[in-house]
Amino acid sequence: MANFWNDFTKWLDDASKVIGKEAGDLTLKGRLKLEIFELGRSLKETYMKFGIRVYDLTFKKKNANWVIDKEVAATVKKIRRMETTIKKKQQEYKKVGGTSKRKKK
Repeated sequence: MANFWNDFTKWLDDASKVIGKEAGDLTLKGRLKLEIFELGRSLKETYMKFGIRVYDLTFKKKNANWVIDKEVAATVKKIRRMETTIKKKQQEYKKVGGTSKRKKK
């Protein structure tokens, strides 16, 4: 009987570690997914501001040199940074919990 209880407590200990890790992974994945969503929303807003600025310079002010506009250049840099950050977060999201494989029933 003592052997059963030792095996049972070992199994419970192992199960609680797995459950704790899975819960931590789910929490991290949820946080990353939210960050990716917020970054995507912010990126869309930045694209909109970029488009408005380029349209304003090109068609309203008849400035063909909008490419050298400081505000446009700063927005392009911001867009590139945001896209890089989103890609990093997506890669990090894919890596979370990737070591354990669940059996499908």
